[in-house]
Amino acid sequence: MRVAEYMRSVAVSLPPAASLADAGEAMTAYGLPWVPVVQNGRLLGLVGAGDLAAARPSPATTLTVGEITYHLTTIPVSAVMRLDPPVVAPDTPLAEAAGLLRDESVGVLPVVEDGRLVGLLGAGDLIALLAAGGPQGW
Repeated sequence: MRVAEYMRSVAVSLPPAASLADAGEAMTAYGLPWVPVVQNGRLLGLVGAGDLAAARPSPATTLTVGEITYHLTTIPVSAVMRLDPPVVAPDTPLAEAAGLLRDESVGVLPVVEDGRLVGLLGAGDLIALLAAGGPQGW
């Protein structure tokens, strides 16, 4: 069993200049906890919900709603994204990808072919696969 058989297509990606607000809107619209940051088809990094939460002002802030909105719309995702996330190729065995997800403590692996982002494999995808009886021969 190979990653290509179980990866999902890239529903949304963002350029590095996209704002934190753009990332939050994309995650909400697509129901994702992370979004790849891509330029010219090449993966630059990943931005996740945790990255956005860490970049938000404290709930105890004295900033106004307008100031918080300004903050979130002016900071680019490139300032908070995870650079050089672990990646896999479409022909990577599923067992190897599962081990990488575990070892790197990440929730998603970008699938890259010839330097270009071609898909995503999430930990949830593998858990769903196992819950459904799993592929034979991992």
